Formats: sequence, structure tokens, C-alpha cells
Amino acid sequence: MVTSSGPNTSLANVTITLTLFILPIIYLSHKQRRLARERQEERSFLLSLSNPTSPPLRPPLPPIVRRVLSRCRFAYLSTIDVDANSSHLSLMRFTYLPEEEIIVMSTNRKTKKYDILEKQSGVSLLVHDFSEGDSRELTGEYSITLNGNCSVIRDVESAERYRAAHLRNNPDYPQFIIGDDIAILRVDVHSARICNINDQVIKWNVNDRSKS
Repeated sequence: MVTSSGPNTSLANVTITLTLFILPIIYLSHKQRRLARERQEERSFLLSLSNPTSPPLRPPLPPIVRRVLSRCRFAYLSTIDVDANSSHLSLMRFTYLPEEEIIVMSTNRKTKKYDILEKQSGVSLLVHDFSEGDSRELTGEYSITLNGNCSVIRDVESAERYRAAHLRNNPDYPQFIIGDDIAILRVDVHSARICNINDQVIKWNVNDRSKS
């Protein structure tokens, strides 16, 4: 049977071609507008709080912190080696869980970092959205220092739930997340210092909840 391509077929092909060409442009345009709007909101937010007389930020974590934590994966973890009377610094991959407002990390149990965390839980985390070769939309405008308590998750069910979330956020690094010797860490943040590229610093503290 011989079939012929009529005007309807040609029109359909043109429509499909235009759709495949235009849809990505519309998506990228919408994405760029959304990101630009978020960046402007973040800048305006910091500017409004840059006055020294401004009240401290109230819990929960402000949107700017939640956004930076959500679009970043690297953090510098600072712990205190009490025995050596010195600090210990580690480069970590992390996962922020906004629904619980916690940060999840993992570490091998056969490390100095793990030994330190077994003795004391106070930690600091430095997170920045400078370019790190990642696919996320990083602005290079903010750095955030977080202080909190880091605990080793010993409940098996909770550990596996956090491990699965951490792996979804860092799918290329299972060697640092999965394994019998890999412990899951949870950081509960109690204070933060947010600094932008103009050296404007804003402070946040969970204890301010009682003052609101």
C-alpha cells in the first residue's frame, strides 16, 4: 500500500519541530526569571537587616539560609580535638533536610573526626555557594557559618532513612555513604552567621525563639 504525505502530515511535523525547539527556551527563560527573583529577594532581605539596630532573626531558619543549604553540597566541618588542644577541619558532603531543619553527613568510623565526635558534639560548619563544579545554581554571593550539635545516629531505622536521603543528594559518592563502617551524622543547628559578598553579616540564633 502506498501512502502519501499530505499537508496535514507536514503541518504536524512542523508543529512538533517548533514545540521541541520552543519548549526548552520557555523553560530556561522561566528558570532564569525565577532565579533572578530569588536572588533579588535574598539581596533585599540582607539589605533590610544590615542596620545594626535591626532585631535578630527568629527561628525557623530564614529563607536565604534554606536556599543556600538546599543548592550546596560541600561544607567545611570544624571539630575540637580536646586531647591535642587544637581544631580539626574536614571537607564534607552534606544534605539539608528542610522538613526537619537538620543537616545530614556521613563519615568512616575509622577516622579522627569520628573519634572526636564520640567525645564532644559541638561543631561548626562553613557553607558557601561559590562555584564548586556542581550542577546546582550557585551565585558566589553568600557564605554561612553554622554552629550546632553533631550526633552519631545509632538507631538503625533513622540511620538508614538519613543515609538514603544523603545518597539521593550525592549519588556519585556512595563510597562515602554506604558501608558497615560508615556512620551517619546529624547536625542540629542552633546559630548561624550569614555573610554576603559585600561583607554584610546577619546573625541567627535558635534561642531567640523565646524572645519572639
